[in-house]
Amino acid sequence: MPRVDALDPPVKLLSGERLESVEELDLRDPETMPGSLEELCRLTGVETPEEIGLNGPAIGARVTERNAGEAALRLFEVVFGRDSLTVALMVADLFPRLLEATVLHLAGVLGREFDPLREEEPGRIAHEIRDMETDGVWGFPYYGSVDATPLFIRAAVRAIERRPEFAVAPVPGREASVRDSLEATVAWLLRRLAVDELGLLSHRRANPHGLENQVWKDSWDSMSHADGAVCNHSAPVASVEAQALAYDALVEGAPLHSTPTLLLEAAGRLESAIEEHLWVDDQEGGFYAIGVDRDPASGEPRQLRTRASNMGWLLNSRLLDRPDHAARRRRLVNLLLSEEFLAEGGIRTLSAREQRFRPRAYHNGNVWGHDNYVISLGFARHGFHDEAQELQRRLVASCRATHRFPEFVAGGEPGTELIAKRIVDVYDSHNGRVNRVEQPPQEIQGWTVGSMVAIEYASPI
Repeated sequence: MPRVDALDPPVKLLSGERLESVEELDLRDPETMPGSLEELCRLTGVETPEEIGLNGPAIGARVTERNAGEAALRLFEVVFGRDSLTVALMVADLFPRLLEATVLHLAGVLGREFDPLREEEPGRIAHEIRDMETDGVWGFPYYGSVDATPLFIRAAVRAIERRPEFAVAPVPGREASVRDSLEATVAWLLRRLAVDELGLLSHRRANPHGLENQVWKDSWDSMSHADGAVCNHSAPVASVEAQALAYDALVEGAPLHSTPTLLLEAAGRLESAIEEHLWVDDQEGGFYAIGVDRDPASGEPRQLRTRASNMGWLLNSRLLDRPDHAARRRRLVNLLLSEEFLAEGGIRTLSAREQRFRPRAYHNGNVWGHDNYVISLGFARHGFHDEAQELQRRLVASCRATHRFPEFVAGGEPGTELIAKRIVDVYDSHNGRVNRVEQPPQEIQGWTVGSMVAIEYASPI
């Protein structure tokens, strides 16, 4: 085992950590840059762009031919609810048939009962769909996600608004229509908000081996306090960007609901809860905490006062549209484009000033393309067009520099390697577990491809 100070690039160890293992991978860089439409065709299983949507939704990722034998790069070659919906929404104006196909596919496995092994609940959208009943730990489909369901609501509403007759389309394998599925998912969201004493969309795994964080940053250590302590997963945890998705789902879903005021009132309560529990006032101008957890002893809510890219998602939401939020919008843009966040490839998932920041950590330092694309849309939404274009320029440049559509690129200093080519594990004695703090990205990631297709072929911002 090499000494940690002998590694190049170096690995930052936190208090209580020791180097556990380092595996250098023989990864070869692709010789040419594939086209984004070509890759979207591959991810959706068709030959030509005109056929996109005919064979269902996009899978999560695929590997390039040069590295096809590397198992670490073949983890996500199945449908993921969150990923597939994100891609479909990104390219909905270009490929509306993909949006409809994704809605129908996920409605076909919509949760119908309470099953803790699969974390299934009535009206819940699946997180991961694999052709097996169980892997010994999870059951499949596995439903451990709270943001896939709001995304489904938004996707179904958008598809129905575009083509109203889609509402009565039958769901394959179910005695239900798209409208029935939409009503079930809205009911799930309202129920989840109602049972949380803070009025937030929170998550807590039902399966003791399930995902601890059931949002897009789903690694176990992605949500932490300012001192670096990982959030308390034994009680409900709420992530800030999931609240923005839930708010928009309620507002967008209201016109199609039998009782629109019910959804709008729920959206109003959620807006108040976000303001109360997630905004952090400080001497620098404030920021949105990455989330909220509960104190293990008292059960009292605690802000997770770390600065993370998650707050940028609120800019692409209706939550900050009011004129009196102008100063706050400017504060978020300035913060996210400051030195602590901005790397060569774009905005880091975690500010470099935070305790758990590492430039190649999965959700604690890497730069994710789809994350930056969503934030760029938020910038443009509020008139920060130059800033939005700069984020998209960095996303495009990182794809072209690596000849990939990578899951993420490293969030280190300019000139450092963008693609990690080793796996680094450390042992965390405070939490009693091994933590993977560096790994290569999936090479062709669905939502990076979706972001690039939207940038290259949709209307410019």
